[in-house]
Amino acid sequence: MFRINYQLKKPEEIEPWGETEKVLHWFGLTDSLLWINAGDSVIYEYSEEAVKEFGIPIKYNDYQLSRFLEDFSDILPYVSESLPEFLYDSVENFSKNIRKWNLQYIEKSDEEYDHFFDALYEPLDRWFYDRTFDSGHLVGGPRIGCFRCGDNIKIYWESGYSLKDGSSIWKNPKGLYEMKYADFVSEVSRFFESFAYDMDKQTADVQKNGIKGVFVDIDSLSKENELRKKIFSEKVRTLYSEKETNTDWLQIRRLYDKMLMEI
Repeated sequence: MFRINYQLKKPEEIEPWGETEKVLHWFGLTDSLLWINAGDSVIYEYSEEAVKEFGIPIKYNDYQLSRFLEDFSDILPYVSESLPEFLYDSVENFSKNIRKWNLQYIEKSDEEYDHFFDALYEPLDRWFYDRTFDSGHLVGGPRIGCFRCGDNIKIYWESGYSLKDGSSIWKNPKGLYEMKYADFVSEVSRFFESFAYDMDKQTADVQKNGIKGVFVDIDSLSKENELRKKIFSEKVRTLYSEKETNTDWLQIRRLYDKMLMEI
C-alpha cells in the first residue's frame, strides 16, 4: 500500500505570520499534518523517543503542505523516465556507495578532487539526485526518492539523524518499497486532486468568513490558488508519458562500474 495522507488545519487553527500585523497567505493556509504509508512503514512519522525529547504533541510531519508539494512535484518529470535495470537494482545502496567513493578522493589535492567531482561524481550522481528531494525544512528530514524501471517503481527514503541517545528521530528512518508504476501514478493523481479540492474549500472559506485578527489579501489568495493548481497538475501529467531524454546511459554504466571497482 502506498498512500500520501494529509490533514489540513482549519484557517482559525493556523498560526498567522508577523509580529505587529498578523497575516496569512496561500502558503500559510496549507499548514497540515503529513504522513506517507509505504507498505508496512510510515514516512514522516516521529519515533516515540523524538516525541518525548522534543515534546512534539503530534507524531506526524507538521508543516505547510505546499513545501512538500513543491519538492515532490519537481522530481515527477524525471520519475517518468525509466531507468536501466542495473541502476534500478542499485537504488537501496547507491547513496552509501557514492559517499564511500567520495571519501576516497576528498583528501586528495584540490585539483584531483575537482576533476573527480566534475568528471566522475556529479555525472554519476545526477540520475539519483534528479529523482530525490530532501526535507531540509525539518530537523533530520529524510531524503525521499522515486525510481521507475518499466512497469515498476521503488520508493526509497533515508534519514541518518540521531537523537541524543543515538536513536532515530523517525519511526522508520530508512526503507524501500516497490510497487506498480500505474498504481503510483494513480495515487499521486488522487493526492493532488484531493489537495486541490481541499484548498478550493479553504480559499472559499477565508474569502467568505475571513480570519479574525488576521489580514489576508483575498484577491492574491484566489489568484495564487488557481496558479498553484495549474503548476502542480502540469507536473503530475508528466507521469502519464515517459520522459524523453538524452541521458548517456553507457557513460553512466562506465562510471558506476568504476565506482564499484574503486570502493
